[in-house]
Amino acid sequence: MLIRIILMLVIAMPGVVMADAADGQFMGYQLGSNYQRSTNTQVRVTTSGNLNITAEHPVKPDNVGEVTLTVTAGTLTIGYINALTWFDTETEAREFGREYIELLRAKYPDWVFGREELDANLNVVEVNLDKPPHNLRMRLTEGRQDGKILWRISMTLMWLPGTEEAQAWNNLASSQQLAAQQEERKELLDKADTRGL
Repeated sequence: MLIRIILMLVIAMPGVVMADAADGQFMGYQLGSNYQRSTNTQVRVTTSGNLNITAEHPVKPDNVGEVTLTVTAGTLTIGYINALTWFDTETEAREFGREYIELLRAKYPDWVFGREELDANLNVVEVNLDKPPHNLRMRLTEGRQDGKILWRISMTLMWLPGTEEAQAWNNLASSQQLAAQQEERKELLDKADTRGL
C-alpha cells in the first residue's frame, strides 16, 4: 500500500521525469535509440561482441546502484537497459526485489506477470513482466563485485524475445559485430609482417 501511495505522489510531482517501459523508456534511456558516447564513457565488450556501457546520465531511484546499457558495436543502438544493485546478503537482495516487483506490477498492471526461472533449490531467481514488444525482467544473481562475493538484483528492459523488434535488434547487432571483426582482421593483417605465412 505504501508503495502505491509513493507511486501516486511521484506521478503527481511536476518536473519529475517518469519513464514508461510501455514506450521502451527505462532509467532515462530509450530502447532502439543510439547512445551518445562522451570522452568519459566507460565501455566493455561483452562475450557476444556487443558493448556494455555504464550510463552517464541515468534517471533512477536513489536506491538503485547503477545503470548499464547493452548496445550494438557500431551505432551504439540500445537493446538492453539494466538497473543493477548489489547487496551483502541474499535476504537483502530478495527483499529489494520483492519491493520493486510490487512497484512495477502497480505501475504496469496490464503487463503479463510470470515466466519465472528457478535455481537448483527451486528458489525463484528471475521473474518477467511482458507486454509486446517489451520485456521487463528482474533477476537475482550471485557474483564478484569490488573484490567481494555479493548478491545482485538486475532490472532489465529489453525487447521481448521472439518479437520483430528483438529480431531486428539482434540482426543489427550481429551485422555490426561482423563488420567490427572484419575491420579488426584487416587492421591486424595490414600491420603485420605476413611474409611466408
